[in-house]
Amino acid sequence: MSIPKVDSMINSLQSLAASAGNRQVAAIETGAEAVDFRAVLQKAVNAVDQAQNVAQNKVQAFSSGGEDMSLEEVMVSLQKANIAFQGMIAVRNRLVDAYRDVTNLQV
Repeated sequence: MSIPKVDSMINSLQSLAASAGNRQVAAIETGAEAVDFRAVLQKAVNAVDQAQNVAQNKVQAFSSGGEDMSLEEVMVSLQKANIAFQGMIAVRNRLVDAYRDVTNLQV
């Protein structure tokens, strides 16, 4: 068995052990920078949440009669929040499909 296959197998076992034990396991250094999937996903969710909050604040400012808020600005902000939310839903659907594919694999 080659070294990369062994490293891959060890990484797989460590990730399974971490998920089973609900704790962090140090990754093997492979020369490439490790990407924390949870952090990336959390950052994306926070960005969508922030876009929705900004849009909601602009709607409230416009509806309360704020002179510095135009209807065009409010509509653009709402559309940005809507597009970000639809993108997040698409990512979620892809993740659910991938999870289903993995769980249906026969070992």
